[in-house]
Amino acid sequence: MHRNTTSDRHASADHIEQLPLDEPARRQRLRRGGPRTPLPLLPLIAIAAGIGCAYVSQSAHTTQATYEASRLAAQQQQLTARSQQLGEELARLESSERVVSAAQQLGMRPASRWSSVAAQPVQVMPQMPAQETSGSPADPARELVAALARR
Repeated sequence: MHRNTTSDRHASADHIEQLPLDEPARRQRLRRGGPRTPLPLLPLIAIAAGIGCAYVSQSAHTTQATYEASRLAAQQQQLTARSQQLGEELARLESSERVVSAAQQLGMRPASRWSSVAAQPVQVMPQMPAQETSGSPADPARELVAALARR
C-alpha cells in the first residue's frame, strides 16, 4: 500500500498548478494529436455505402423478377388450360355426327345416289408457234403477255 505523504501532496499540487486554467488552451492541448474527423475513412465509408446500395438494388430487382416469373407462370397455366378447352370444343364441333345433325336440322338429307362428272381439260393459253431466237426456248411470261395483248 502506498501512503500519501506531504511531499507527494506538494508534488501533485505543483503539477496541477502547471496545467493551464483557461479552457481553450486546455482543449487545444488535448487535440494536439490531429483532427478528430475520420477523413481517411471517408473513401471506405463511401465504398461501403455504394456496395450496400448496389446490394439493395439487386435484391429489389431479383424480387421483382421473381414476382414477374410467378405471374407469367400462372398466366401460362391459364393459357394452356384455355387452349386445351378450345381444342376439345373444336374437336366436338368438327365431329361428323355433329355436322350430320346440323345439316339435317337445316333440311339437308344424305344423297340417295352418288355420281361423278369427268371434266375435260381446258386449255388456258392458246398454243402459239414457238418463237425461238438464237436457239433458246420462248419465255412463258412473254407468251402470256403476247396472248393477252391479242385479245
